[in-house]
Amino acid sequence: MHHVAARSIAGERIFKDAGDYTTAIGILARVVADGLVVCHAFCFMPTHYHLYGTFPDVSKAIHTLNRRYAVSFNRRYGRRGHVFDSPFSRKPVEHEWQARRLARYIALNPADPEGWSYASYPGLIGTRPAFSFVDPAPILESFGSIGNFRDFVDEGRRAEDVNPVPGFARQPGSS
Repeated sequence: MHHVAARSIAGERIFKDAGDYTTAIGILARVVADGLVVCHAFCFMPTHYHLYGTFPDVSKAIHTLNRRYAVSFNRRYGRRGHVFDSPFSRKPVEHEWQARRLARYIALNPADPEGWSYASYPGLIGTRPAFSFVDPAPILESFGSIGNFRDFVDEGRRAEDVNPVPGFARQPGSS
């Protein structure tokens, strides 16, 4: 299992509207369907994204995801060139405490975690429809229940340091 984070070049918005987010989610669903990742949690933000998953080959999966999205984004906006800064960040998740903290960090990335449509957390806790391609089993096994995970996330709102990835600060807003 790994935590992968990718950000845009020079802090540019790579998800400008609901259509961009929907496209990215669809591409992630296809990458999952292609067997390149088992997605446990994700969050797409205006300038970056986070993905917690089990990967047979992390580089191949993220290259495919980023390439497919960049082609779509460039076509939609009549632009050329790179969309994502390189390289992406990846960190193995080797301990349960890392997995727990990571799941909370991804959930807390948007300012409104329960209402952010472009992340897996609202679907897991039932405030929005769940994404069928997300397999939250490691999260649920770690916490024992959705309620316990939600409590842990709520505790994280009061914590000073929930960021497991230096350089990827929590987004101040969700737009």
